[in-house]
Amino acid sequence: MIIGCFFNLQHASMKKNNKFYKGICLPVNIYRVIKYIAVQKKFLQQNVHPVLQNAFSKNDGSLDQRDVEKINRYYGLAVPAILGEAFCALRGSNMTLPERQASTSQGAMTGLFDDFFDKDYLSDDAIEKLIDPENGLAAKRSNQLLFDLFYKNALQHVPDKKRMQGTLREVYKAQVESKKQKNAITKEELTDLTFFKGGSSVIFYRSAFSPAASAEELKLLYNLGGLMQLSNDIFDVYKDREAGIKTLLTETKNIQDIRAFFQSDLHEYYQHAFELGFPQKNVRKFLNIISIGIFSRCFVCLRQLEENEQLTGNKFAVHKYSRKQLICDMDKKTNMLRSAWSHINDIP
Repeated sequence: MIIGCFFNLQHASMKKNNKFYKGICLPVNIYRVIKYIAVQKKFLQQNVHPVLQNAFSKNDGSLDQRDVEKINRYYGLAVPAILGEAFCALRGSNMTLPERQASTSQGAMTGLFDDFFDKDYLSDDAIEKLIDPENGLAAKRSNQLLFDLFYKNALQHVPDKKRMQGTLREVYKAQVESKKQKNAITKEELTDLTFFKGGSSVIFYRSAFSPAASAEELKLLYNLGGLMQLSNDIFDVYKDREAGIKTLLTETKNIQDIRAFFQSDLHEYYQHAFELGFPQKNVRKFLNIISIGIFSRCFVCLRQLEENEQLTGNKFAVHKYSRKQLICDMDKKTNMLRSAWSHINDIP
């Protein structure tokens, strides 16, 4: 019993010291992420903006302003600036220009690719052919041509074309499987699908970087990618409800269950990261980037969603809440501060 008490005290002390360390380092870590984003914004302005201008000058109506936002504000920005920089931090070197070009093109492809399924409603066969350069379907519409341009640019700059093509095929398979989210689906199936979608995407993004990831690193990235997809679902709960898409968030009756699952898995995967053989400082930097850029924000949104439960008999009832109650605005200064607090207190 005495030994057990000593261990608990020691464990509590370690957690307290970890929070103190994270608090002291928080300004530097936030500044680092802000710098990464600023560098990528400049790259987009210089290299992608002219491409978009040219595409819109020949637009047949299949491209709209939302496509530009997905590239400049979301995937084309965050994929290199958050995930790409995190990959580089783990290996301990700066991002090269070819890696930035490939990663940016992969990010720019993402929203366009999703729209083939969700907006254009192309057949699975047609989409599969669009991602097969050898036996592919010739791109015709403006959004298809733009996707093809970014796809070819990514292939030109990745270290291994076949590896990237193989990882994109897994993303395609996950998108096809995600159609099940429109129908009756079990919690276990939803969980597996969430991880398949997020994990395959992160491994696709990792293919832009050298050296090739080990099997253990790929396992870690797959699992973290699953939680990143869950992160998207946390913020997209209103959009998914309106579209009739089932996710772990739309189907839950208790947000605390989501929080517990999310936090438990984060703890497990963060521990796994330190067991991969990378220098400890590299692992800490890698985890800090994805925590500040992605995971800490989720706890802010989860708290907002939890507050809704009090209005519906302490059970989460997604169809009874307004748009304002379900959408978490992370541009608010109060939510930014809460995110910083969560990085220190909620992240392992």
